Amino acid sequence: MKSRGVQPDSYTYGSFVSGMCKEGRLEEASRMLEQMKENGLVPTAVTYNTLIDGYCNKGNLEMAFSFRDEMVKQGIMPTASTYNLLIHELLMERKMVEADDMLKEMGEKGIVPDSITYNILINGYCRCGNAKKAFSLHDEMIHKGIQPTMLTYTSLIFVLSKQNRMIEADQLFENFLAKGMLPDIVMFNALIDGHCTNGNIERAFSLLKEMDRMKVHPDEVTYNTLMHGRCRQGKVEEARRLLDQMKRRGIKPDHISFNPTRLTYNALIQGLCKNQEGDLAEELLREMVSKGITPDDNTYFSLIEGIASVDKAAESSNS
Repeated sequence: MKSRGVQPDSYTYGSFVSGMCKEGRLEEASRMLEQMKENGLVPTAVTYNTLIDGYCNKGNLEMAFSFRDEMVKQGIMPTASTYNLLIHELLMERKMVEADDMLKEMGEKGIVPDSITYNILINGYCRCGNAKKAFSLHDEMIHKGIQPTMLTYTSLIFVLSKQNRMIEADQLFENFLAKGMLPDIVMFNALIDGHCTNGNIERAFSLLKEMDRMKVHPDEVTYNTLMHGRCRQGKVEEARRLLDQMKRRGIKPDHISFNPTRLTYNALIQGLCKNQEGDLAEELLREMVSKGITPDDNTYFSLIEGIASVDKAAESSNS
């Protein structure tokens, strides 16, 4: 370009900054921005957002905010995207107060939050287990005429599942379907995980059938969750049959499917203890240790509970 007398413009430099950020070459991208300004060119909001995104992805909030401040000094108005990037990273670092402050700042500057802003906030609060705040944001979203998306519903189903509120999670799922929206694999997996964790295994399997009916293909996460659910019940053979079913469907089992982890052993021990099969549970504990997997508090708690229930059953039969 230069040899032909064509001078690079803002778009040229912006493209280089974008490419370098995608490759994680943030220092070079920052230098390119400086070159751009030295040549008398004014960066656009898009160029600054690209750098902010790059530094947020690296977890460097200090640099991300410095570019936001530089934007303002240059007389470039931050956009909803600028705030979305910063709010997302603040929530990833569980800086909830700062994220709320950013939302207020958006309002003060007349920048209207969009569905992405609300989804970022709702997802962040759901990850932190703050269902009350997440649902209040959902209500605010609707009040402002912003329609919740699949991501909104998935985040809310996730937090309800983690709080053992499966009736509400199912109701939310039904509301989602009533709107004519189609769930994806992530939403189904969140619900299945919630029901398996809370011992509603049959409901989890009915959701697997629902997936087939809606032509949403299960993946290794779906089957691993269901296998762990069966293991918690002590139904090891049924868990193995699920592994066979998984292969028949053409789903490649991952290391979690094949290799027993502490979570797998804990689930099996818990299931066996519930079935008053303490001897088998103790055998599994020995196998666990022999494979270099260290038992944790949950392992021993399940065994103690199992022994206590066996003793109680023995006392009842003797009396």
